[in-house]
Amino acid sequence: MRGAPLHPLRAALFGYRLALEHEGYRRLWLAAVISRTGDTINFAALPLFVLALTHSAPAVATTVFAEGVGLIAGGILAQSIVDRLPPRRLMVGVDLARAAAAGLMVALPSFATAVGVSLLLALGTASFAPLSNAVVPRLVPDRALPAANGLQWTAGVLLQMVAAPIGGVLVNVGAARLAFALNALSFLISGFILLGLPNLSRVQAEVTSAWRQLPELVRAIPRVSILPPLIAMQALAALAVGATSALLVVLARDAYGLNGTGYGLWLSAIAVGALVGPLLIPLVASIPAYRVVSGAYVIRGLGDAGLGLLNTGIGAGLLLGVYGFNTSSGIVTYQTMVQREVPAKVRGRAFALLDIVWQSGRLASIAVGAGLAASIGIRALFVLGGALLILSGFLGLISLSSVHRRR
Repeated sequence: MRGAPLHPLRAALFGYRLALEHEGYRRLWLAAVISRTGDTINFAALPLFVLALTHSAPAVATTVFAEGVGLIAGGILAQSIVDRLPPRRLMVGVDLARAAAAGLMVALPSFATAVGVSLLLALGTASFAPLSNAVVPRLVPDRALPAANGLQWTAGVLLQMVAAPIGGVLVNVGAARLAFALNALSFLISGFILLGLPNLSRVQAEVTSAWRQLPELVRAIPRVSILPPLIAMQALAALAVGATSALLVVLARDAYGLNGTGYGLWLSAIAVGALVGPLLIPLVASIPAYRVVSGAYVIRGLGDAGLGLLNTGIGAGLLLGVYGFNTSSGIVTYQTMVQREVPAKVRGRAFALLDIVWQSGRLASIAVGAGLAASIGIRALFVLGGALLILSGFLGLISLSSVHRRR
């Protein structure tokens, strides 16, 4: 006779404990926590440093653009290496390269260096992230996958709340170099920890040329049934959320009349919701993953449309809290679905390809969104973005359910 189901919180904690029982995963998680701490400090410090140095908003935008280009180029580069080389050696090498790049801002702090470092760090992140996601199923049992992904997501959100203010404070007190040094040090420590990972073999039994990796993935896409729907969903969703995420501060100021404190409370509502989200995973464990992921897109779309239609800042803040836990639970489920359903020999490249689609759509959305906001208004932009997200969710629900029925 089966016992009563665990309370969702106890079930989540049990999953976390199960994932952390495995030393390889503990090392991967700890390395990610440390390197993301440096990343987050740098994320806050670098634009503030550039703004203080140049007093130019276009200069800050240039560093953001360089980062976006680096993420796309890094995703393309990742296609040639993530499934071809042994994971431990590759991740340690990428961390050492990121440490060297971050160190340039300590040695030569300037606007030109900031642009170059933004590009280089993004190249490294775009190569490291898909490999890290792809290797998790090789370090924990299948039933611990949602918890393992949830732990990494939760750590990232907590660090945004704690480490980002540190970067801002260091720049404000004239210690920007210390912020950049902490970033470089975080990558060195992360690389040292990753040296203790199990010596996992490359996932390809037969190593092919780096130039053949992307064509092999393109040929594999039709054979991996969930990839075409996911690529279409990612493209539509990125076109929707790139602009709305970047222009949330404009909505807060122009449509709701909020000051900096009010906008900060909005961001806090998102963060609190994002922390709660992974704890809800046990509640949706019995629902097919494709329905959870598609539903998350639809709910986010309704939320963005609601932000465009509501009139009270408090109501919008509550909606953003819902957005936070909906997004986090959706992302954890999405990562787990890709890890389970994409074959190991192309899994790293699949994550990299999905990242390329997302980053390309996000940059295009930001570029178009600024003009649209000026022509149709910020509220209408959020309603339009919400409609695109809802369309993306229904597209995914229909196409992924069709894939599910054919099995």
